Amino acid sequence: MGGMETNISRRNLIKGGAAFAAAATLLGASACSPRKDAENAPAAKSDLPADLRASDFKYSVVETDPITSFASEETYDIVVVGAGCAGVPAVLTAVEEGATVACLQKEATVAANGNGCSFVVKEASNLSGIARWRSDWAKLSDWRINPALFQYYVDYAEEAVPWVISRGIEEGITPIEFLTDSSIRYDDGSLVAVCDATQESNQSLMVALANRAEQNGAKFYYETPCVQLVQSEDGTVTGAIGKTKDGKYIKLNASKAVILAAGDYMNNDSMVDRNLHDSFMYPRVLENRTGDGHILGILAGGRIAPLGHARQIHSNYIGPFMFFPFLALSLEGKRFCNETVGMSSLNIPMSYTTKPEDAGRHFRLFDSKTEGFYPSSLGIPPVALVGKGSAWMDPEIVVSGNTLEELCENAGIPVDEGVASIKRYNEMCAQGRDDDFGVPGSHLVAMDTPPYYCIKGDVGMSAINAGVMVDDRYRVIDEDSNPIPGLYAAGVDAGNPCGGINWSMPGGFSNSHIFTAGRYTVIHALTGDMTPKNPSGFDDLKEYFAGEDGSYMWESPDCATAISVW
Repeated sequence: MGGMETNISRRNLIKGGAAFAAAATLLGASACSPRKDAENAPAAKSDLPADLRASDFKYSVVETDPITSFASEETYDIVVVGAGCAGVPAVLTAVEEGATVACLQKEATVAANGNGCSFVVKEASNLSGIARWRSDWAKLSDWRINPALFQYYVDYAEEAVPWVISRGIEEGITPIEFLTDSSIRYDDGSLVAVCDATQESNQSLMVALANRAEQNGAKFYYETPCVQLVQSEDGTVTGAIGKTKDGKYIKLNASKAVILAAGDYMNNDSMVDRNLHDSFMYPRVLENRTGDGHILGILAGGRIAPLGHARQIHSNYIGPFMFFPFLALSLEGKRFCNETVGMSSLNIPMSYTTKPEDAGRHFRLFDSKTEGFYPSSLGIPPVALVGKGSAWMDPEIVVSGNTLEELCENAGIPVDEGVASIKRYNEMCAQGRDDDFGVPGSHLVAMDTPPYYCIKGDVGMSAINAGVMVDDRYRVIDEDSNPIPGLYAAGVDAGNPCGGINWSMPGGFSNSHIFTAGRYTVIHALTGDMTPKNPSGFDDLKEYFAGEDGSYMWESPDCATAISVW
């Protein structure tokens, strides 16, 4: 490795020792007797970097005292911290590129979430279409999206996402849905061709890909979080230290790079309270995401993304339901918002009217009017409310009643308050304008046709999309925007692709930028370039995305003319 090395401790931003626990684990290492390592001399402690607080470490497994005794030491080309939707593609890519690779994973297995992904087919798009599409999404986030990271998605997800899907298919994991409906043909002829795929579960997909990587030489250290990084005197990150479940430390040297892919910080109360205080009232739907990768990156000399940290605080009603302006009632049976607010932003009006003990619960109500009642063919027939259709609604979430009173009783809504709110809403519908919340008259649909339906909704935080700042190759950067040699970050551990309050980005963007950065950080670390040895692409999957007539929505006169805000 060359040069004096030191564990990253708190003495400064360049030689700090941080350990991360949320997405990094070690399964096992070649055993040898514990020994002292002269290269890892302890460093004197001083104040923490400005982006960290002592309380952050209460929730994280990162260790700041220099670690100098190791049960074993191994060397790889690439060391990945975390085995999720970024870490697993990183490991598998390293294997396919012919590199040696190890992964530290805090959990006993792979830990992935989500199920959707997307990519732009550039050959079927035009430059103005992609630019206008990007601007449409930027506008939703007050123009705060990171243009370099958005372009990274446009440029490289077109290969990375089909690669992930194709490798999954080879392992027996095929998406349950392939769509091109998100494509947009604008009024000036601008065109963006978009493909969306939905998995049954990213967890099963990533487990399959991790097994594939392991069978081809990758080494996963489960139940072994990364607790510190190792840096040389010039600041180059040269390795990672894992802590096994029996308390032993192992040192993994990285001759090319360490990739931080450790997930977000939603379970680190100190970081959430400081950076996302207004989201504290909502349940966190994942566990053990404690910001370890963020802390490691900051202690290595990086800096956290500036506020806002775009959060995904989403509801449990998905599929087409998230686009409908159904009447919304609180747990008290009171109407609380303009129902045209997008599902991804519903948490904001809720924050003024709900209490932490409500845990994001609320109700969405509608009746049995037929499909097509709402503008733009919104609305859905009652037969599609439950079951395995495209609505994806659990029968336990949707309840019905033949009277308003029966509906409220079955849903758990206070009957008197709920019925009064529905009747008041119907009065607004009858007059064709909304005196209470300003819903356009065209979107006011009275509840007057039984049976009546209620979605028992809840809202929870599923991701925080802000990590340590990175450059346009996902290299972690310091205060002066210089890349820290040997250190990359990927997934929600990296950068600020959105930058807004809520995650208002194209459908599937979240998982796709995670897959893509996981794959291409490794390619760049190994080659200095962005060209994989075994590329994939749209052509590998075009039969899956084609409609029954063999065409794609971007070729159809029925192609959408504007983005759908969800």
